[in-house]
Amino acid sequence: MSGPRVSFLVPAYNYARYLPDCLTSIFAQVDAVPYEIVIVNDASTDDTREVLARLSDPRVRVLHNETNQGHARTIEIAIRAARGELIARIDPDDRYRPDFLRLTTPIFVQHPDVGLVYGDAAIIDEAGRITTATCDLAHGGKAFHGNELVALLQDNFICAPTVIARRHCWLDALPVPAHLAFNDWYFTVMIARKWNFYFVPSVLAEYRVHGTQHHTKVARDGSEEQSVRWLLDQVYAQPETDASIEQAKQRARGRILASHLVGAAEKYFWFGNYDEARRCYVEAMRADPRQVMKPHILRHLVATWLGKDRYERLKNVLRGGRAA
Repeated sequence: MSGPRVSFLVPAYNYARYLPDCLTSIFAQVDAVPYEIVIVNDASTDDTREVLARLSDPRVRVLHNETNQGHARTIEIAIRAARGELIARIDPDDRYRPDFLRLTTPIFVQHPDVGLVYGDAAIIDEAGRITTATCDLAHGGKAFHGNELVALLQDNFICAPTVIARRHCWLDALPVPAHLAFNDWYFTVMIARKWNFYFVPSVLAEYRVHGTQHHTKVARDGSEEQSVRWLLDQVYAQPETDASIEQAKQRARGRILASHLVGAAEKYFWFGNYDEARRCYVEAMRADPRQVMKPHILRHLVATWLGKDRYERLKNVLRGGRAA
């Protein structure tokens, strides 16, 4: 096969149990333009290699890293190997809805200013059951066409498996810094600095949430917070070419930092890491107190001084008082 319109990139590491479900969702695309699937096996230690060996579709290309390169480097290898005009990246534990390509690819022809198209997502559990039917909190179920840099800096509201972008947009963002704990938000932010986005108000993919997920690990160990800080520092160190976007970015700086600090604090709190949670809550209050002045956030901040046991006892007392 030569000249695919779309390249699906699948970085695979120890998710053999989910990989067939992911690939089936690609093969099930309706009214699809020509595509290829580039799978990079990052030296998996489960039976990923065996699963891949059973694939015989000519649209599939499989690359094997002889040693584990990590998520960022594996994505870069896949992007550089892609031949399509458009690239969609999906982790092997997620899956597409059948009309993903039908609903997204025409937009790039209709709107030459758009570099990236994305849509709504559903959440599925480890067994593939839908737990949340829709995740759109940014656009109220309506299509959107325009710049989203400032909004995206404050909140990573784009679900990675719903994204498809022009090949040169992905290439322009390379290399992915090896120390980053994530790459999805990095790519969308970098592309948003140069291109308009288009939101499709339909569920395009299903994002799987489970205990062994990469995002759970990096939130718990603190590398996600460190990566967020680094990326914000990089973006704020360089002015935007559009003066109005630069002004909006600067006006939102405190709010953006505080929003991420509260997000990190909430994750630390639920992991029981009260010291790190308190540090982030307090720093967020300095950056933008409004982000902390919500009842449940203030309760959690107080709890970081009380400790888990005393906090739980206090909650029970308060609940009893309300019941009475």
